[in-house]
Amino acid sequence: MKEVKQIGSSSKGKVKTAASKERTSHDTRTVTVSFPWLYASVVLFLTVPLFMFFLGYLKLTVGIPLTLIFGGIVLFCVSDCLNDPDGVKLSRHENDLKVPVSYIIGFAVTALAISFVSGVGEYICTVQDHPFRRAILRDLINYDWPVIYDYSTQTNPEVRAIYGIASGERAFSYYFIYWMPAALAGKIFGFEFGNFILLLWNSLGIFLSFMTVSAVIKRFTRWVPFFYVFFAGLDILPNAAYLLTQYEGWYWVEGWVPVMTYVSNFRELASVFNQMVPCFLIVALILMSKNTRSMGLTAGILFCYSPWAVFGIILMIAAVIFSKKHRAAKMTVRLANIFSPVNIASAVLLLTVFGSYYMSNPAATGYRGFAWEFFVYRYMFIPAYLLFISMEVLPFVILLYKSRKKDPVFWAAVITLLIIPVYQVSGMNDLCMRGSMPALFFFCIYLSGVIADVMDVKNTPTTKKGWLRSAAIMLTVILMMFPACFNLFTITGSVVTGDRNDKEDIGSFGNINDAQYAEVVQEQFFAEGFEDSFFYRYLAK
Repeated sequence: MKEVKQIGSSSKGKVKTAASKERTSHDTRTVTVSFPWLYASVVLFLTVPLFMFFLGYLKLTVGIPLTLIFGGIVLFCVSDCLNDPDGVKLSRHENDLKVPVSYIIGFAVTALAISFVSGVGEYICTVQDHPFRRAILRDLINYDWPVIYDYSTQTNPEVRAIYGIASGERAFSYYFIYWMPAALAGKIFGFEFGNFILLLWNSLGIFLSFMTVSAVIKRFTRWVPFFYVFFAGLDILPNAAYLLTQYEGWYWVEGWVPVMTYVSNFRELASVFNQMVPCFLIVALILMSKNTRSMGLTAGILFCYSPWAVFGIILMIAAVIFSKKHRAAKMTVRLANIFSPVNIASAVLLLTVFGSYYMSNPAATGYRGFAWEFFVYRYMFIPAYLLFISMEVLPFVILLYKSRKKDPVFWAAVITLLIIPVYQVSGMNDLCMRGSMPALFFFCIYLSGVIADVMDVKNTPTTKKGWLRSAAIMLTVILMMFPACFNLFTITGSVVTGDRNDKEDIGSFGNINDAQYAEVVQEQFFAEGFEDSFFYRYLAK
């Protein structure tokens, strides 16, 4: 695949490329992807599971009206996607994508490979959390919706002893709508088919991520899938220090500072793909948006997939809304765009439905407080925080500063990443790990374009200063690859050595195989007293 520097047609309808005139007709074969079609594909990818949730989980008197309302919102969102803040239709000629056929094929194959290797479907040995993911899909397939468990179905004596009761109902509580298409397929054709559909669905999401990132940076380059997989902080440096000092506070590759953890892209893919893939798509969708009249849907739907990530996208959305690109000429039009019926209806309805659902299990967020409260010596928080920021944030700020310093979204992302580590929610600090995703994905998206510029033969440095800058950038990229390479080595090594796959350690939350998971399941996935909650009393079937 040869890199294409410009997407879309120029005023004369010609496509400029980074390659020389000697490129063959086979190399330059392209297809035109309509901007509205790409936009609509992403919106539908995000909303189809939402419609399934409305119709499958809620009372029909609630679910059908919500489906019709959001169906109308989606139609408006797509029909309005090429209108500028003043409502003027932009030229499709300038916004449609000229996509090399080689990139379509390469992106599709790469997306499928990433899904497979990261463990979606558990076809190979996986890293943390996949026993939970497999159990979620199985229970969504085998149980009626909404999923309700009875303690009497637990047959493991150790599990029954941990729970201390022999009967009683608990509702399934988790942000699970990413599994809905696969679960519906599994209900019809069986678990294995549903599991395979999950692999394909996730691959489709990754493929759409590649396409939307290419639209944002306005070029097709191999660096887009590269950064999607390998983007991370400079965790290799503290890990090297750990090997030399055997520092006792070290936990895991990316958890080298107590409480504070920003997770690499591949680790997110390998453990919480249900949050990572839709979050990445939402960030890319917002960056390629032409107006703010539908952001209540395109940003608000993140709450359905990852409530933690919502905390990390708030400042970025505010920056987008007030950015020059999205600013209408008249103040009255600006306010009308921000407070459009679509934005208000989307935000209010999604917050009501999913907020009430999440609140049916308040125990899942019971472990919270300011980060320094969890340090043995509180004064150590400041040096730990500064070290953390210098490894996980500062390198990317430096790399993007020159090109994005006038972009308010850039500064919103920076501020977000500086604030999030200050507070902890949950034992592993889900707020820090998942709340950081939107801002980190912003850096990931634009860095793929910056590195593509550095590697472009036309930008080969001719001065010593230029060579040193390029060398420093590429060294940063190489060091950044460590977490993904470490996890890939762990996965492939487990396959080669034939290590036991733990995918069935749980089996079902309704009948847990391994008792070591029982307490976590009870805390994070069981809603006690759900019958009295607003969601189950008024909305759920």
